[in-house]
Amino acid sequence: MGTLLKPRWGRKFGYVIWGAAGLAVLAVLVWLVVGRLDFDDPTVALKTPVEVVGAKTTLTIEAGDLSSGLKEVKVTFSQGDQSKVVVERTFPPGGDRGEPVEVPVTLAPQALGFKEGKATLTVEARDRSWRNLFRGRTASLKQEVVIDLVPVSLSFQATSHLLHAGGTGTICYRLNKEVKESGVMVGDRFYRGFPNPKGTKGEYVVLFPVPQEGPAAFRVELVARPSLGNEVKQALSLKSKPRKWRHDNINLSDGFLRLVAERFPMANPSDPMGTYLEVNRNMRRANHDLFQKISSQTNPQPLWSGSFRRFFGKPMARFGDRRTYLYQNKAVDHQTHLGEDLASLINSPVYAGNSGVVVYAEPLGIYGQTVILDHGLGVFSSYSHLSQIDAKVGDKVDKGAVLGRTGTTGLAFGDHLHFAVNLQGEFVDPLEWWDPHWLKDQVEGVWAGSATAAATGDASKPVQEKKKTTRAKGKAGKGKKPRN
Repeated sequence: MGTLLKPRWGRKFGYVIWGAAGLAVLAVLVWLVVGRLDFDDPTVALKTPVEVVGAKTTLTIEAGDLSSGLKEVKVTFSQGDQSKVVVERTFPPGGDRGEPVEVPVTLAPQALGFKEGKATLTVEARDRSWRNLFRGRTASLKQEVVIDLVPVSLSFQATSHLLHAGGTGTICYRLNKEVKESGVMVGDRFYRGFPNPKGTKGEYVVLFPVPQEGPAAFRVELVARPSLGNEVKQALSLKSKPRKWRHDNINLSDGFLRLVAERFPMANPSDPMGTYLEVNRNMRRANHDLFQKISSQTNPQPLWSGSFRRFFGKPMARFGDRRTYLYQNKAVDHQTHLGEDLASLINSPVYAGNSGVVVYAEPLGIYGQTVILDHGLGVFSSYSHLSQIDAKVGDKVDKGAVLGRTGTTGLAFGDHLHFAVNLQGEFVDPLEWWDPHWLKDQVEGVWAGSATAAATGDASKPVQEKKKTTRAKGKAGKGKKPRN
């Protein structure tokens, strides 16, 4: 009996041993398979940011895989229906998994038969996992770029020869290709240029404000900013005729301060002087910021025709007046007047100085009810302190169209019109824009002259207008009432 049991138990024990071995082998196989299947995609990134590709551009790709390691990195450059593999690098099995590798890439669009314009850079990384029927897991990225083979060339053509401090200057220049924007830097402000109304493709004109203060000789910079890539600059030395600005002392009475506090209720109504300074300083600054914002968009062609029409009224305050505000014989504030105050009959009709488009028609802080017109090329005129507005945003108006009526709204105590001209948000002397000779010689004549020189083949020689010009004159009244 005992001899019959021994073989049976032996066979069972053998089965157990073989079963355990089989399970161990299966576990090892599962472990190997699962490990080779890999649950993480490879990583790929552009270590060198690239948005523009020149004649020869070098960049670096960074790729890696945490589990099975990299097998391949492929870089493809495509434009339209053309697609070229520029790098295809394979990696041997083994190595340090998870360690990123750097792959240098050099793009030479012309050698690939590509042209200037948009293109696509595609990078694909593949690992050594058994996923996807042993083809491995993949990761890819696409980068839209612009091929820019010809450097931007910027050349000065002409400028107005007669510049006055606080006035308007004109510069014409040429570009060999289209750019995102171009214009002139005056100090720390950029003024955008526009296609020359009389020129050919590639010719531009920019109107800019001449600094009110500083030396007669000053420098500006022509700037061309491509859609992508570095900007191109050209420095210009200019000279302006200095001006001796009027200085005006304005006495602030308690009654006037109470009127300001009533008209502009601020945080502390019991402090009329604090309210006045808040209005005259901070609100004025905020209003000028709004002027810049409103004037940031303009028609790229001139809408005006001839010189600007002057409002018929007595000059009460002039552009550039330096004002000192006195209270009880002590100076409490200083400001610069940035327009022309013209007084006529109460509620007189206010006419558009020139043809343009209404871009603002509502109250504007210290300026009260205001209408702003866009005349193209960054030129704007504004009409403030109106008692009534007869225009709305979007209206196309002709020179002489009625915009409203004079009044005392805003920081004005005495019926008058505050007329101002600004270039892309910076106020300039309106007297020049009233002068037909100045406009013809120093603005329109400059861009017409540069266009003519280009057409006759003399574009390489800068054009300088030499005609004499006159400036509109008017007697400066001694209005001592606080006017904006």
